[in-house]
Amino acid sequence: MTETLSIARLGHRGDGVADTPSGPVYTPYTLPGEVVEAERSGDRGRLLHVLASSPDRIAPICPHFGTCGGCALQHWRAEPYRAWKRGLVVTALDQAGIEAEVAELIDAHGAGRRRAVLHAKRSGRKILVVGFTGLRSHVVVAIDRCPVLAPALERALPIAWRLVEPLALAGKPIDIQFTATESGLDVDLRGTGPLRASTIAALARIAGEEKLARLTRHG
Repeated sequence: MTETLSIARLGHRGDGVADTPSGPVYTPYTLPGEVVEAERSGDRGRLLHVLASSPDRIAPICPHFGTCGGCALQHWRAEPYRAWKRGLVVTALDQAGIEAEVAELIDAHGAGRRRAVLHAKRSGRKILVVGFTGLRSHVVVAIDRCPVLAPALERALPIAWRLVEPLALAGKPIDIQFTATESGLDVDLRGTGPLRASTIAALARIAGEEKLARLTRHG
């Protein structure tokens, strides 16, 4: 059902919340003060069009934003975002009956994320897809880069492609967990199932060529 919604505030997961006669409706990628057209299903909305935009809406830094489910608020200016994040702590303490002074937000982003979990799956006609999952979905969204990762993880995507190509992927996605360490990239494959000796040898060769600090399966 398509419905016009007036976004009053953000929920704790970053979804815009519209108060309707039948209860709140949560719509991702919307901002307070906006009027949007959304496809509604129960208390969830899927954004179709922004009819009246917030002055705090900005262009996201990633071309995959809105398709990939990794980030929720790249479309929001930094100042209101920081105030909202601080407000989450204030509200949580208040609900717990704790009186405490809450300082301003401290940016801990640094050079970017040092950990990332990529997913790989073969879809129709055995096409291999590597990327992140969509928002509240198990669908793997192919990406070519991720601007929020630390420079040490710039090679994560091509390495993930190389590692999963020798694997006989079934219908379920596998996880490729990357951690940037002082010794190099630490990589763990999860969901591969038993591996043949030839596959293990191929993975070991790739790990050596890519100079990985460590390559493990299920830790």
